[in-house]
Amino acid sequence: MNNADNMAYHIPVMVREVIELLMIKPDGIYIDCTLGEGGHTLEILRRGGNVLGIDVDENTIKRAKERIKTEGLGEKFTFLKGNFRDLNQLAQQVGISQADGILYDLGYSSYQLGVEELGISFLQDQALDMRLDKSLGVTAADLVNALGEKELARIFYEFSDEKYSKRFAKAIVQHRNLKKFQTTTELSDLIASVAPLNYEHGRIHPATRVFQALRIAVNSEIDNLRESLPRAEKLLLPGGRMAVISFHSLEDKTVKDFGRSARPNLNLVTEKPLVPSQSETEENIRSRSAKLRVFEKVSNV
Repeated sequence: MNNADNMAYHIPVMVREVIELLMIKPDGIYIDCTLGEGGHTLEILRRGGNVLGIDVDENTIKRAKERIKTEGLGEKFTFLKGNFRDLNQLAQQVGISQADGILYDLGYSSYQLGVEELGISFLQDQALDMRLDKSLGVTAADLVNALGEKELARIFYEFSDEKYSKRFAKAIVQHRNLKKFQTTTELSDLIASVAPLNYEHGRIHPATRVFQALRIAVNSEIDNLRESLPRAEKLLLPGGRMAVISFHSLEDKTVKDFGRSARPNLNLVTEKPLVPSQSETEENIRSRSAKLRVFEKVSNV
């Protein structure tokens, strides 16, 4: 990939490790459950695999299609807009009953964080929305303007380990009594104003975990993952592999717990989760929290 591509498109995380561990076969069938801008899918296509790409975000699907078409690799690529929670039904729609490999990259692209009007980044002044799928009814603004203080604190703590969850929830409720939240900046500015001095030693913005927790809640990310992983396991051919890249502890715990519950149907390929190399984290700072777990379907023979 040249520098122009790197600037134009999101840099996918741990591509080399994913491709090696999925053991891509020419003409094999692969499902990318989180297509995004197609970074991982592109590498599978380059090695001759057939890919079904799934995503809930129409804009990123469009970008992936354009990227893959430009590379001249569209012949073996199929895409569907949908939630990976419904993986079995989506696979059925395109005639896939079994797959050689399945991939989940649970991160968000640079485009989604910085350009697209999703309202998931505190670095952009946007409507406080956070819905990847606009057919969902509830926005982040709805949650912060309606939920009780205890429930907000629970979401911040449970979904992002925010140790100041009660403080932030109390401040939100007090603020909304005077003025409802409408934008990302309104919320991030409030969190920053009530956060302790030297929050996390300045490593992250005080609103980071609150925004993460709200995004997870709005999009039901953990529930969707819990439902999807067993469906992926059923779709795998014997000897087929599943790779999951997570970016925070609750995601990783969900994947780890699934791996334990799926024994003996699945073997763990990675004894401990793999993390990006130092050179990758230096090149792409957003990769620093990534963890990769890989499982293999046990042969029926």
